[in-house]
Amino acid sequence: MTPEQSKSAVKDFLRRCVSYADSSIERKVSRGEDEKEVARWRAYREFTAYSISEIDGGELDSWFDSEATGRPTRESVGDSPSEIPPSPDWLSALVAPRPVALLSTRSESGIHNLCPVTSHSVLANSPPLIGVSLSVNLEGRERDSLNNLRSGSPASLIVLPANWDSAQVIDKAARSLPPEESEWGLIEDEPVVQGENPAFHPAAVAVIECHLAELHSLPEGSVATLAILAVDRLLIPEAMSDESPDLERIGPLLSQFGMSRLTPGPSSSEWSYTIELD
Repeated sequence: MTPEQSKSAVKDFLRRCVSYADSSIERKVSRGEDEKEVARWRAYREFTAYSISEIDGGELDSWFDSEATGRPTRESVGDSPSEIPPSPDWLSALVAPRPVALLSTRSESGIHNLCPVTSHSVLANSPPLIGVSLSVNLEGRERDSLNNLRSGSPASLIVLPANWDSAQVIDKAARSLPPEESEWGLIEDEPVVQGENPAFHPAAVAVIECHLAELHSLPEGSVATLAILAVDRLLIPEAMSDESPDLERIGPLLSQFGMSRLTPGPSSSEWSYTIELD
């Protein structure tokens, strides 16, 4: 068995342990069993999941290679620092993974527009605000999404599941089209349109409906514009509407890791650490 096959087998076993622990915790909580016992199971679950992340990160490679010297194979920045220009490729590799969403808007003439975005984040929880950075395309033309927002269009952030079909949707929506053409014409799935709101994809995990609060040109000569969106409402599966977010049911979301590489985002079944707030 090769080192990679050994790692795959061990990771499969550990994932089964994590799943078993999740089921045991759920049963014990539903039965009202002693909280100390539940806490012990939670600790076991977290440390087991952490072991998976150590295997994925290469920290335990020497365990699976009988010829390994025990020395780390990765360079240490502190021991041998190198300086390179702040290239987009390096920034994309280091500031990662980043969530991928589709920004859906509508032009004044009624054309539904799609734009993949990764430079977005929650800026505030109360009131809920989301920041989205919109740059020019390769030809130097401003994104149709930005022009639509300026014209008063509402906006919808479409959150997609981490699967191959979603990656293909992102790939097609990233095409540069004239303003009078819609990216939906490149996508096989029929968009969902509700009233005057922008269209969204039927396979969306959730849709974050917003309106434009402010626009800010970014400094240092950047060609990007920061759009601050105020969240109006969330569209989620009806089965989840009466409960707090269940990370297991939501599942991993589509993310970007690297310049043009789409991957599954963090999953609740992997290692995690919960901060206890005072």
